[in-house]
Amino acid sequence: MIFSVVMCSAELLVLAYYRNHGAERIQSELILSGCITAIVSLPVIIYVMLQTDTLRSLTERLAHLSETDQMTGLLNRQTFLDRLELGLSDPVLGRRGGVFAYVDADHFKRLNDRFGHVLGDKVIQLLAEHIRAATREGDLCARLGGEEFGIFLAGASLDEAAEIAEKLRRDVSESERALGIPGITLSVSIGLAAHRPGEAAMATMQAADLCLYAAKREGRNTVVIERQRFRAA
Repeated sequence: MIFSVVMCSAELLVLAYYRNHGAERIQSELILSGCITAIVSLPVIIYVMLQTDTLRSLTERLAHLSETDQMTGLLNRQTFLDRLELGLSDPVLGRRGGVFAYVDADHFKRLNDRFGHVLGDKVIQLLAEHIRAATREGDLCARLGGEEFGIFLAGASLDEAAEIAEKLRRDVSESERALGIPGITLSVSIGLAAHRPGEAAMATMQAADLCLYAAKREGRNTVVIERQRFRAA
């Protein structure tokens, strides 16, 4: 596009200057000016194209940074809420429903105080890896803050969500060895609530939050589903 504009501008100048010198002179001058313009313009055009690609990459990178939690690579809280609201308000996607899962690391403050924040960060990253491994393509996964995570299992029933959550709970409880520190105990509590048609996303999240608190009261390392319970062995 840039090259075409430059070439057209140069050729118009040649035509204007040599308009009274005959067709043959104009043709030869147009060819000459075209070659000179191409040679002179090519480095500039290449530079502009490279700068455009760099700017596009930078814009995409900034968009990614603004949407993700930098420690885990999961969605951040605001992006998660925005996408969840958008999906549930869609006439087609909203009818599919789904299940919201609140995931919280058990005794995280105690772990942080005993082993330090560096290990605490590793635990958060490990939990994020387990969440990515347990969920499916199309699900929304986010770090909501601190040791709290949110998952929206799009189109899932409570039974399907319970299987996914129980696998996540079990995998986390068996992953302590990955941290390489003897005596450390890892577990998560999970609360599940199904989205009902027409219900606001925050209402579903609050229902799951109540189930999460129930899981904490039941001794942690537990998945609680609206009026149902999967307890750790």
